[in-house]
Amino acid sequence: MNPLLAYEPGASSTLPASLDAVDVVAAVGADFALFLGRGSFGETWRVGFSDGQERAVKFVLDPNYPPAVLAREVAGLQRVSDPRVVKLLAISTFSLAAGDRQALEFEFIDGGDAATMIAAGRWPDHAEVAAFVRELLGAATAMHATNTVHRDIKPGNVALRGGAWASPVLLDLGMAKQLDVESMTQYPAFMGTAAFMAPEQLRAEKARKQADVWAIGVVGHLLLARQHPFLSDRTNPMTLDDALQAMEAGPRPLPATVPTGLGAVVTRLLSFEPHVRGSAARAYEEMGRLP
Repeated sequence: MNPLLAYEPGASSTLPASLDAVDVVAAVGADFALFLGRGSFGETWRVGFSDGQERAVKFVLDPNYPPAVLAREVAGLQRVSDPRVVKLLAISTFSLAAGDRQALEFEFIDGGDAATMIAAGRWPDHAEVAAFVRELLGAATAMHATNTVHRDIKPGNVALRGGAWASPVLLDLGMAKQLDVESMTQYPAFMGTAAFMAPEQLRAEKARKQADVWAIGVVGHLLLARQHPFLSDRTNPMTLDDALQAMEAGPRPLPATVPTGLGAVVTRLLSFEPHVRGSAARAYEEMGRLP
């Protein structure tokens, strides 16, 4: 099997809600509920309460998902304390019309996500990209310090606190994985979003910290060039083998207007060999030294 890969700009999910807003309000005990998006792992709702507090609640779609597995997969996230990583508040079970559903409760980040901004044509300038990439590397550094990898960094999983490109916040930690516990994932496995997967992920190998570094490089390159560094849209998809060859050959050239230092860091993050990318912490420090 050699699947086709393409990059589709825009919002992170166009799948409809499977839950009902009235049902969510009743189950959570909220005043209102707004559907935010749905993926293979679950669907997320913004809920608000009478005291003015809001949360983002991600309901697990599979009613038979083992609670112990969910608890172990996200335990490390509660060790992360950084404003650039969405705060996991609780792991809960809610009684819905469809039955009991496990849910991850996160702080709600107001300001939209990077995918929505891209879809609206609201691209950042070079200074904003530099700040965005640096702070995203800082978020990954905070996660990696707890020996946790995100595994699905992409524009739809990066909120902009207050709508500012300089204030990214990593979202959707449901795919995150601790490296210091025995894995429940059976390899080979295809984890993440293909357009932002590192080569080793596309080969269904274990995703380590350098996979997050690669994904940040893809997002940074995308924002600077306004096109994916390797893939085209669905009218001209690439096979998995061709995509891997393109990745090994290196990303498309960045526009000549991109500052040299910024372009050099982003391009290195897209090195085919994981060890050449370096750590998120190293790149974060390098970005801080750019003029």
